[in-house]
Parts: sequence; structure tokens; C-alpha cells
Amino acid sequence: MSAVFVPWIGDIVEVQNEEYHHLTRSLRVRVGEKVWLTNGKGTLALGEVQRITRSLAEIVVIQRFEKPGEPPAPITLLVSPLQQPARIDWLIEKAVELGATTVYLLPMERSVRKHVDIARLERVAIAALKQNLRSVLPAIHFLSSWEAVPWEEFACRLMGEIGAPVALGEALPSQPSPTLWIVGPEGDFTTQEVEALRERGVQGVSLGHLRLRAETAAILFLSALKVRWSY
Repeated sequence: MSAVFVPWIGDIVEVQNEEYHHLTRSLRVRVGEKVWLTNGKGTLALGEVQRITRSLAEIVVIQRFEKPGEPPAPITLLVSPLQQPARIDWLIEKAVELGATTVYLLPMERSVRKHVDIARLERVAIAALKQNLRSVLPAIHFLSSWEAVPWEEFACRLMGEIGAPVALGEALPSQPSPTLWIVGPEGDFTTQEVEALRERGVQGVSLGHLRLRAETAAILFLSALKVRWSY
């Protein structure tokens, strides 16, 4: 069963509005049944439905967990807005499931799409959060330039690069540390972008001989890091 997204989790939680309809109509939960709650800020709780009215449900918290299954260090994904909105949605959904803590969308030289609907992507992220029973909702930001990236926050900075001599598995940090993974647009980075990223301490890594879609490259990295850090 997926969770209910609430802004605050105390001993007793009142669920209203959209999440009330999710609880009573989609999940069809009844009084006395158990339900998961997540606030997207690090708390996941198991509760029991105590009361349901026509406009709210009252849930008593039985057990709470702080950041269960979360990565031991921040993981930031920086990607170009993909041409097809459905592929961006899919990428956000899987990034939530695999532990990304922040997602930056930044138009690059060869990006076809230059704008994204952040509000829509946040709704996609919340839906994935509830389905995945995750406690932390990744922040999603649109950046207008490379200068807006907080480079100093990342001890490890990696990007996929065709022909790079170092494989992804060799470049992943063995000890958890704030990590940034940069994925280029459908047409790949320009030579100038690659050089500029290297000047900012970004290491290019190989993802193998086969050509991957941008969203696949992002998911490959997140999956590999999840295995490496065992979270």
C-alpha cells in the first residue's frame, strides 16, 4: 500500500483535501486499518485510522521511522530538460525511487526544450514518494546557467563522457560523500561544455560501448551508487 503525504506527523494526524480522497477513494482505507504516512522531510510513520468523516480522516501514529533507506550522503542529479515531457516524468519518478536528494534541470547548448513545469514534476515526485514509501522528497530546481550550480557542495563531481578512460564503477566514491552526476541532453554535451565542466572539477566517466538515452544514463548512475553505498 502506498503512503499518504502529509506536511506534519505528530501523535495524531488529520488528513484532508486531496490526500483524504487518496486515502478513502484510491486506497479505500477504513477505520481500524493501518496506513503509512510520509512528510517528505525525513519521517515515515505507520498509523491506524481512528476516525473518518466526510472531510477528514484521523490517524493515530503507532510507529515512526527517521529517514529509513535514505542514502548516507546527498546525491544530486543535474540533467538537461528532455524533449518529451513523459520521459522527464519517468526520470523524476525513478530518481525518487533510487534515492536522489536533489534534481537540477538546466538547459544546455543542445537542449531542445528550454523550460519545464516544475510544479508538475513536483507532483510526479510526490506520487513516487508515496508509492515508494520514501521519507525524503527530493528538491527539484530549474537552473538558468552553469553558474547557478552550487559546485562547492559536492566532493565528487562526475559526468558521462563517450570515450572516457575511466569506467563509472571505478569513479564512484567508495565512502559516502556529497555527489553530483551530470547528464547531457539528447545531442550530448558540446566540446566547450565538456571543457568548462572539467575546469570545474567534473570527471568524465565511461558508461560502456553502447549509446544510452539521457534518462537511462541518469538511472544507471543512481542504481550503481545505491549498490555501492548499500542503502
